[in-house]
Amino acid sequence: MPLQIGWNYFPIKEVTIKNKSYNSDIMGVRIVQLSDLHLTKKVNLAYLKLLVEKINNIKPDFIVFTGDILQTKAIYLKEHIEIFKNFEAKAYFVTGNHDLVYGIKELKGIMEESNIICLDNEIVKLKIKDFELQLVGLSDRYSFLRGIKRPIKELFSKLDTDLATILLAHQPKDIEHVGSYRIDIQLSGHTHGGQVYPFSKIVKFFQPYFSGLYTHNKTVLYVSNGLGYWGLNIRYKAKSEITVLTIN
Repeated sequence: MPLQIGWNYFPIKEVTIKNKSYNSDIMGVRIVQLSDLHLTKKVNLAYLKLLVEKINNIKPDFIVFTGDILQTKAIYLKEHIEIFKNFEAKAYFVTGNHDLVYGIKELKGIMEESNIICLDNEIVKLKIKDFELQLVGLSDRYSFLRGIKRPIKELFSKLDTDLATILLAHQPKDIEHVGSYRIDIQLSGHTHGGQVYPFSKIVKFFQPYFSGLYTHNKTVLYVSNGLGYWGLNIRYKAKSEITVLTIN
């Protein structure tokens, strides 16, 4: 399916992540990653309800949104976002550059009313089955344009080095901040896989981590093509995805 038009697809993509440094206890953890929804009022509510149903059927251990939820003001999307209340698994999000433009404060309020926890510059520990892991999130790289600081070194220094750690960061380039900290996995979006070929060639030039799995030192990076659209509701040779990640 090289050409994709509109909100008519539920492209589940199964991805296996392997890394020898993981604690064996976390093997088999399943995560659903949603990225770059770019929601507008034109997105059908029935589509989002079915999206939630399909994700619940997957039975992930938890769900993450890796930025760019908005493509219009959050106050216009309250009914859309509230559908996410029906997720059966815990859900977390970080903001992206488009969320900065359309209003982070309102987005955070509606998302948290919908039981989706903001991890912008925050750490949370999760207990899954009989073990713990930690999630850490970064606000978008352009947060400074809205007067939002990213205390990266201070934040990462608070991580428990005994726990497997997953970083949520909208832009893949934030992998450069990992340094010597224990970040086992980074989940990102932003690129849309280029969205439309041959424009994707230009995106790839500026985004060395473009789409799919990469290894950066000891960190596994996964860059999702995202689910939505920027500009025209068209994708060509850059299929959207609902990513289901399994640690193995």
